[in-house]
Amino acid sequence: MEFQQLRYFVMVAEELHFGRAADRLHITQPALSKQIAKLEKEIGVVLLNRTKRTVQLTSAGQVLLERAKQLLFQADTAVQLARRAAHGEIGHLTIGFTETATHTVLPKLVQVFRRTHPHVELTMLELSTEAQVAALNEDTIDLAFLHPPIDQRGLDLHPILEANFVVVLPPQHSLLQYEKIVPEALTNESFIIHPRKEGPMLYDGFIQICQAAGFQPKIVKESVSLQMRICLVAAGLGITFAPENLQFLVGDEVVCKPLENCPICLKFAATWRRNSASPTLREFLKIMQEQF
Repeated sequence: MEFQQLRYFVMVAEELHFGRAADRLHITQPALSKQIAKLEKEIGVVLLNRTKRTVQLTSAGQVLLERAKQLLFQADTAVQLARRAAHGEIGHLTIGFTETATHTVLPKLVQVFRRTHPHVELTMLELSTEAQVAALNEDTIDLAFLHPPIDQRGLDLHPILEANFVVVLPPQHSLLQYEKIVPEALTNESFIIHPRKEGPMLYDGFIQICQAAGFQPKIVKESVSLQMRICLVAAGLGITFAPENLQFLVGDEVVCKPLENCPICLKFAATWRRNSASPTLREFLKIMQEQF
């Protein structure tokens, strides 16, 4: 038994007329009659009582009609879902991100994607850059918003922004006299910085800045959260650094000053597996490239 035979049977059962059913199916009446007879032979029961003037469903035909409609509906639904999945209209997408993403591109991207692809399930995971690279390679996330440089083997990378760093100081700090702070002026300061395990390139970069200025930095606290580091600065525990494009997060309890000739900058990018065949990822990337 084939789906086509069921479609032919349903059409005849609805029309109760072979001629009209054949016209709707765009086949000849003898061909339709042959298919219905073949179906009855395969099933082993009579589905339609035929006379020269009338066509009536048998009790077996009534039962098959209801089930056949359900089967055909499910088959059509499955085909439509498969097509929508192939176009990225349904499915699942897992996105990794760092804190920078939540203050820059991610809210807008998710808003647009949810509006245009409401039936895609999104999973959002806040992870360090290194954890995101590992998750991409392990195929546990589809897309990462992270801070290069990274090991790009097998990955595509789309740069989004770069930002220099500013020094975040408590009010009344002596360094506020500088328009731009030279690294040598930081010699006797206590530092609150991002942990090395969460961002080794930036951590090492700051250490090298201090060492090049002739001193070893005194690190009193490490915190992944920029907001926490700012809070500790406001409390007078030390100073920290922040990307210049995120200065709007610091509030009125601290003051930002540029770092003169800063040799490092914060890079931010989207990354995904080069061989990914995910249609939902393709749709998200399309929106990302349009927006940014």
